Amino acid sequence: MTRKFTFLLFLFLLLSCSSSESSDNSDDINEINSENITENTSTSDNSSSSNNTTTSNNSTTSNDTNENYPNFIDAMKMRIFAKEGVSSEFLQNVGKAYEEMFNVGANIDESMRTLYLSTTEENYVYQRVGVDGSEVNSSFEPGDPPAPFTDNATDFIWQMEQGGADQIGEVIEHLLHTVTNVILYLSFPEEWDYNNPSSQLSLAMQESIDKGIYDVSDYDELLDNDPEIYKKILTQEYAYWLILAEWDYYVVAGKKEDGISGNGEFTIGTPEEISETLPLGHELYNNFVNKILTEPDKEIIVSLFP
Repeated sequence: MTRKFTFLLFLFLLLSCSSSESSDNSDDINEINSENITENTSTSDNSSSSNNTTTSNNSTTSNDTNENYPNFIDAMKMRIFAKEGVSSEFLQNVGKAYEEMFNVGANIDESMRTLYLSTTEENYVYQRVGVDGSEVNSSFEPGDPPAPFTDNATDFIWQMEQGGADQIGEVIEHLLHTVTNVILYLSFPEEWDYNNPSSQLSLAMQESIDKGIYDVSDYDELLDNDPEIYKKILTQEYAYWLILAEWDYYVVAGKKEDGISGNGEFTIGTPEEISETLPLGHELYNNFVNKILTEPDKEIIVSLFP
């Protein structure tokens, strides 16, 4: 509970300092580039790459980095910035984990995936990575990445001292926060409008609350501080739990509690339960997520964060 409270407080402060209201999507959709991950770091000690990874290194004088974020990689049109202390290997593996969400799939709608990727690129969406524990230091400052990367991000992925289920959960959770709260919102602003109680996202979330599956009581304090951020975080967490269940990832991500398939916040954790119990949520997943992303291969994800 202490870690979750710290996370909520930190996330509230992050979101209070930025606005991701930019939804100026271009009608021109770029063709998906065949390169998936490009590394640009000021220190190139661990620039290992897989067969489908293109890696390059820039000097410290590059305008693409600054003192707040000295390292970065590009993965599937999204820039992933790293704080000082994040290892090159971990940064690369975060990119590979994100890339694993874009495999070939029978349900993929190529036009929707292309829109998603072009929206990511044209709106300068980014993900931040830091070292676990640094956020509780009184001197910690998130800082801004170099322009033109400004508002279109959400929270941090924290590199822990060791891998395993908790680290996997950390990576997958915060990648999916960026996927849902930023990219899907920018790509499909009406359907993923967290401020509109009649949007497809809001209706699906309310279904899970009404049925006693999604317990939002831990977020009550945010409602008193900022109602808009409250809605944003509620829908962000809902979409994350929904996708995690549809991918049957609760065990791999260390989110399953004893006696139930889910946990205290979101009680069901399998695709069968989502389909049977939350038809609006299942429809939201099938209409968007399942047409753009694929379930990451569990063995590969486990191997990235051993």
